[in-house]
Amino acid sequence: MLDTSTWPVKKMNVLRDLHLDPENVRLDLADAKVEADILTDLFANENALGLVEGICKVGYLTHETPVVVKRGEQYVMAEGNRRLAALKVIQNPLLVPSFKSRVESLVELLPDRSALSSINVMFAPTQDDADRFVAILHTANLRRPWGPSRQAAFFRTQLESGRTFRELVQRYPLANVGKFVFQFRVVNMFESVPYEDPELHDFTTTKSWRKGLSTLARIYESRAFRDLLGLSMDADGKLSMTVTDDVFAQVAAVIVQGMLEGSINTRHLNSVESTRFKRLMSELAAIVNADESGSAATSSTPSAATTGHDIESDPTRTEEAASTGDRSSEPEPAGHAKRPRRPRHTFLDTSQIRVPDSYPLPFKHFIEELSVLDVQNHPNAGFMMLRAALEKGIKCFAEAKNVEIHDTHRDRNGFVQLGHCLDWLNDYIRDAKETRLIQVIDGVRSGKVQYYTLSKNKMNAVNHNHLVAVDGDEVVALWSSIEPLMRYLMKP
Repeated sequence: MLDTSTWPVKKMNVLRDLHLDPENVRLDLADAKVEADILTDLFANENALGLVEGICKVGYLTHETPVVVKRGEQYVMAEGNRRLAALKVIQNPLLVPSFKSRVESLVELLPDRSALSSINVMFAPTQDDADRFVAILHTANLRRPWGPSRQAAFFRTQLESGRTFRELVQRYPLANVGKFVFQFRVVNMFESVPYEDPELHDFTTTKSWRKGLSTLARIYESRAFRDLLGLSMDADGKLSMTVTDDVFAQVAAVIVQGMLEGSINTRHLNSVESTRFKRLMSELAAIVNADESGSAATSSTPSAATTGHDIESDPTRTEEAASTGDRSSEPEPAGHAKRPRRPRHTFLDTSQIRVPDSYPLPFKHFIEELSVLDVQNHPNAGFMMLRAALEKGIKCFAEAKNVEIHDTHRDRNGFVQLGHCLDWLNDYIRDAKETRLIQVIDGVRSGKVQYYTLSKNKMNAVNHNHLVAVDGDEVVALWSSIEPLMRYLMKP
């Protein structure tokens, strides 16, 4: 057991008395005997310049005392080499010529650099004791680092205790105060929405919600989301939006519902280019655009969000709303966010469609485009895309089976069309005894009146007949009919 309380502490000069450890495991050098080389390596590869910045802007923190060990006639730094390198260069920037100008600009922030010319160090009795101390410190993970949520909570507490946002920025120059304040303010907005569905409000008070804040962050940190809502934070740490509180409530309901159901998570939103992210942004845009088309004629009074008023809970907002004709005075259920004003089936649910890597990339892109298409606003395009998706999917499936559909039908000189693909797939499914899909194929191939919307004939008519059109519900009905078949085609 190590008992460092018995180790002596002494003040020593950083330039004259203390030496960097050439055996430091941080070093990227095979044989660093010259201290100038060690300094260069620590600045180039271990961000010692960042430590210079921290010392110059915040101060030299003494909560951890560097540990030295005597080797021959020298006192070598066993723990704290980056700190020693930073302190040496603060005293003499010429020690690292390639960083000289940057160091000098930081040193100008210090009232007296000579105050850092000597520091307290702790002496390890032996090299073995020093090695054990370093190993425990760097491999045992005794210190638990703060996660982003905990860091945001810290700054929230600081603001609630009376400090201003500007004070926090000045007080913690190395911390990304703006990011953390923005984070907790946005989360507070979501938690403060008076959801019409009480289940959503209850969800925002659970541990599952707190664990899912990384998912929420992927949404509100994206430029697409911030631009859509006109969401920004000013120099005083106040949030503002260009959409109304009612629209934000609808947007929040969609997002929180998706998080509750599990259809919105970090796996699905792995990037802003992911299919699920694009579909979510399209869905939210439909809400915002629907409001913009009808809001101009109904009200000319900006909400608290559009005026830059603090979106966090504010006891003056109720009185202010009553005096300005805010939406809360309209004949709506008081204190409750309306459900999103959007068609029930605006987008097709393609979440179960996973295009295999072996299928051509253009087909994958085609399915991604289909998943973000608003079929209520563009029903005919959606219907024709479904027809193409089915035909392309069958061709990809056949190709994966090393089958040329062209060689399986009688018209060997013609193009392979949807009918040929369905005929081949019908035979394949029957031979494979996939009985659950036989009726699906029969329904699509049928030209009977009761199946007409879902039939090959209707798909061909929409594609070729200039007198035929469909509505969004027909697109949704067609997708519901062929979706099991599409899932089957994605498993070659």
